[in-house]
Amino acid sequence: MKMIPILAVLLFGQIAVSAELPKVVLVGDSIRLSYATIVAKQLSGQAEVISAKANGGDSRRVLQGLQEWAIRPQPDVVCFNCGIHDTKKFTANGSFQVGSQDYEKNLRQIVNRIRESTQATVIFITTTPVLDAAAAAARRGRDYQLLHSSVQQYNGIAIRVMRELDVPMIDLYDRFNSGHPALDTLLGNDGLHLTAAGQQLAAEMISAGVRKELRKRTAATDEP
Repeated sequence: MKMIPILAVLLFGQIAVSAELPKVVLVGDSIRLSYATIVAKQLSGQAEVISAKANGGDSRRVLQGLQEWAIRPQPDVVCFNCGIHDTKKFTANGSFQVGSQDYEKNLRQIVNRIRESTQATVIFITTTPVLDAAAAAARRGRDYQLLHSSVQQYNGIAIRVMRELDVPMIDLYDRFNSGHPALDTLLGNDGLHLTAAGQQLAAEMISAGVRKELRKRTAATDEP
């Protein structure tokens, strides 16, 4: 594992002391922003967690911000998600903010750019579910819909792409949608953003996934 001595790092707008720790970058939208500080706490002393203040938005925006958010830090692990913004379905014509073919293309470019420009392990995080009725009520009057069926469709694309590219995944969608605990305890009144319980569950899964990949990197480095 690449170990980089660091005297101080900018973490969530504050200076945090860190030495000889692997770097873990989190990239994603407002869902990522809601659990990032918890992941940082759970990985304290094990990794330096870097999470940009900016909302990653859809897959096009992630591509645009990739140099600053994921490549410039030269991390050991990059955990990324994009999907819910891509699935914004405009009521005027039924089109998505990012069409399915472009979404697939963007995902492949994100993975390839990270791999070409860093030595990082790439991890994909699936998009969490949507509660349709609550999401519709919270966004009444807007020109788009957020739908559970769209999340299923785009997660299906992402899972296929990541399997083809041999990218490990943390499947938040599957865990949240399992019914244990109930989905309406994990998602807020807007049918999308995570409650405190949802943030905690997401952070635990991501922290566990990061630890697993860091152990693999350590084992590979230690091989004769």
